[in-house]
Amino acid sequence: MDNEGLLDAVQTAIEAERAARQFYLSAAEKTANPQGKALLLELADFEAYHEQKLADLVRSLGAGQYIAYQGKELARPKPEGGKASQKEANLREVVDVLNLAMDAEQKAQERYSRLAKSTDDPLGKAMFERLAQEEATHYRILSDEFYTLSNKGLWVWAE
Repeated sequence: MDNEGLLDAVQTAIEAERAARQFYLSAAEKTANPQGKALLLELADFEAYHEQKLADLVRSLGAGQYIAYQGKELARPKPEGGKASQKEANLREVVDVLNLAMDAEQKAQERYSRLAKSTDDPLGKAMFERLAQEEATHYRILSDEFYTLSNKGLWVWAE
């Protein structure tokens, strides 16, 4: 991939990360459940981190080089002492939101995997592979929540 094509692809990824952040912030407002809200806000923060690092990459590519990407881990909150999960009051809406989120995370993973395959630069390849891995982790977490909400009506993020 030439530099212009790469910059276009990274700019598209930045816009997708920005949209994902807004999506998660909006989704967090749809649940009063503290576990669900914590997860969705954590994902919004994660997408903001991706957006910032991709913007750093664009600036660096202007000088002809990739950046060393320091990945990020989701911070699973500590369960509140012996407190049982509460049923999700907006179950249908929240399940629909999670379904959309899983689709977006899967597309992001595919986008970063394609970018990793299209570059020979070791730092670029490592960055895009790590971004793809992080998006796959988001998908897995959302899938677990989707399953538990669909079958039990409960969030399990902090358990």
